Amino acid sequence: MKLKAGGKALLIATVVATAGYTANHFGYLDARTAAASSVPPRIDLPDGAVAQQADVSRVSIAPAGSSYVMKLQTLAWNATTGMMYANGDVNTTAGSLMDKRGVKLAIERQDDYAQMTAQQVAFAKSYAAGNPNPPEGVAFVVIMGDGYPAYAAATNEAMRKLGQSVQVIGSLGYSRGEDKCMLPAAVKGNPQLARGALIGGVERDGDLHICFKWATDNNIPINANSKTYDPDAINFVAVNAFTEADEKLIAGYAEERPVVSKGRLTGERRRVVQNGTATWTPGDVKVSTECAKPGKACAGITAVASTLEYKWQMPATVIGNKAWMEANPALVQNFLAAALEGGEMVRNSDAALSAGAAINAKVFKEEDAAYWKKYFKGAGGLGGSTTSGLGDNAYLFGLAGNDNLYKRVYTVFGNIDHQYYPSVMDQPLPYADVVNTSYLQALLAKSTQTAKADAGAFAANAAVTATFAKKAYSIEFESGRANFTPAAAGVLDDVLNQISITGLTVQINGHTDSVGNAGSNLGLSKARADAVKNWIVHNAESAFPSERVRTRGFGDTVPLADNRSGEGRAKNRRVDIILLQTN
Repeated sequence: MKLKAGGKALLIATVVATAGYTANHFGYLDARTAAASSVPPRIDLPDGAVAQQADVSRVSIAPAGSSYVMKLQTLAWNATTGMMYANGDVNTTAGSLMDKRGVKLAIERQDDYAQMTAQQVAFAKSYAAGNPNPPEGVAFVVIMGDGYPAYAAATNEAMRKLGQSVQVIGSLGYSRGEDKCMLPAAVKGNPQLARGALIGGVERDGDLHICFKWATDNNIPINANSKTYDPDAINFVAVNAFTEADEKLIAGYAEERPVVSKGRLTGERRRVVQNGTATWTPGDVKVSTECAKPGKACAGITAVASTLEYKWQMPATVIGNKAWMEANPALVQNFLAAALEGGEMVRNSDAALSAGAAINAKVFKEEDAAYWKKYFKGAGGLGGSTTSGLGDNAYLFGLAGNDNLYKRVYTVFGNIDHQYYPSVMDQPLPYADVVNTSYLQALLAKSTQTAKADAGAFAANAAVTATFAKKAYSIEFESGRANFTPAAAGVLDDVLNQISITGLTVQINGHTDSVGNAGSNLGLSKARADAVKNWIVHNAESAFPSERVRTRGFGDTVPLADNRSGEGRAKNRRVDIILLQTN
């Protein structure tokens, strides 16, 4: 479980502020520069996939033998439990997995991204000054993978004058259910009821990303300007601390805002009441408990989306200084090998989980081992994390002959931040510049086992328990045929990016306009849905086995618009992408 400190003011490192970014755990961007309400490019990634583990314990690497104590800062997050176990304590203990590989590591909790950036810049300055093993700053930080595009942009801009930069080198685990978007219960059954919602959250944080993603998947506009209100979009109350969003919801927070429509002021002002929150565990426990009390306006609040559905959104990414890591490849490899071996052990051994949970309590200085262990596994719909091994990393970063899943995560969330806050979040930095898998590749080359990706178990006839999201896409086909036109390529790429963050079954519904024979249209619509499925499976078979993707054809029987106009017929020639929860 990833805990986020409450009641904390935004701490903006000077070096980051001068770079034009507000880079911290509470977001990177100024809401006052937000774009008009619109539906972002959809975001949705592969499911169930858990790689078969390459046995890191069999990776033969000579101990680094360095006396240098590397410093690492991490969010308070159960996904790091494998690394904690591998270290043996806050500082590396004798006989631990890190110690056996010649690694000395000091781990510290840090919930503020600005402070992480400041520490990585301090490390870079010391390294630039000629210290081969800087005593200042931190060698590594661990943050949520969906927040990395903005973090990389801010941190690398701050380090640019030093001729240095940061890179992701691997992942320690995932959030799997603990981060969530909460709204009134009626919304869960009918997502369109979320139009006009007012959700409290920390801007550009992963929890709020969940709300953005869920709205996107349901074709609901997003008003990212926290100073205005759009009754046709989801809207936000920007807060500086995570607990503040929950507390405002519980208290029935209200304010008066100018009303906008499609980004333009209408001249109306309206009193609006917060009815949602982007939160985490145990924040969701507090919300559920307090809102159940008599007389609370927030009664019935529930999670409409979480990292249980968006299971690939939040890998716990490890970020280090590119130049220093290139000068110390053996040390970096040994650190990763030990952390990933610890991840495998924690996931497969209750004793290892208990030991790691005890170290979590010491590092995070909060609660006890029983608490961290309980919410690592998840309890009553709360919490839920997992640790990763080498095989999981091979799958995440596309190193097992499979689609590069993390590149899709990076692209999707980087583009969302850019779309809604373009004046302060430029285009995401090139993926190849900010993600370096060479250390993982070196470990895989030395492993005695082959890492094989497993996309999870899907049954073509599994019963549908709920429709999670539905969105229409306009994909161009040749007239009267099921062949794509060249213009379809970009949309198909976006569809695949968007259906690669979830662990859900995908249904593709084909539709036509009313021109031509109804029977022919029915067959054509099914053939076009099948063409989209075949394209997805061909381009990302590891994430989308055939059983995961279903198709149906509806011909011209379910129009969205009037077929009497050219514009209406164009809207009706579409493919609906539906995300299904199955048992």
